[in-house]
Order: sequence, then structure tokens, then C-alpha cells
Amino acid sequence: MSADLCVVCLCADWCHVCRGMQTTFEQMPERMPEVKWRWLDIEDHDEWLGDLDITTFPTYFIASKKGVHLLAPGPTTAEALTRFVRPYLRPGVETMATAPSVQPLLDWVDTGVWPHVLPNKGR
Repeated sequence: MSADLCVVCLCADWCHVCRGMQTTFEQMPERMPEVKWRWLDIEDHDEWLGDLDITTFPTYFIASKKGVHLLAPGPTTAEALTRFVRPYLRPGVETMATAPSVQPLLDWVDTGVWPHVLPNKGR
């Protein structure tokens, strides 16, 4: 399977939870190489968020070529994050209606241009 699914962790450097889980998140490409993993500091790149107001950290944006699958707070451990993401790899997973507020972030996911890209092994 190609890395069609993209998981973006929306975080903030000032958030102790985000800082504490960054190393775990950076190891996710080794655990699930079939997924593109992206870390996005919302303070540094607020222009990519459009009208989104992220108030709970970490928040995950899960999308594929089909569209947006999820925008919600999520886990901070590798095991829980693996279980959290795995259902979105199944064929036929539905997308949610794309609200205009998430369109800028979806557009950036489509460009593939990221400030902090986690390398997928073998890609």
C-alpha cells in the first residue's frame, strides 16, 4: 500500500504534552511506514490552519486523497496512536464532510511541502 494516508499532529511548542510525545511521534514512520506522518506547530504555521481553532493538544488531522477522515484530539503513546490510526487504512473508509475551515490544511497536505517531515523508511 502506498503512503496515501497522512496523519498530521497539530501541536504547539509551549504544550508540555506535545513536547513530551514528539519523540514517540517521530518514531511512528518505523511503526507504520504505510502512513505519512507530519508534525505541525500551529504557532509557527498558523497560516495553514485557516479558521481552525485548535484548543486541545495533540489534535490529529487524518486525511487521504479521498478527503478528510478525522480532525480530533487523540492519544500520546505509540501503541494507542497505532490503534487510533489503523482503522483509516482499511479500504472504503468514509470521509467526513469537509468544512471550509479545514480546506487550507487539506490543501497543504496535498502539496506535500512541510516544515517538519518525518522520513518514511524505504521511500
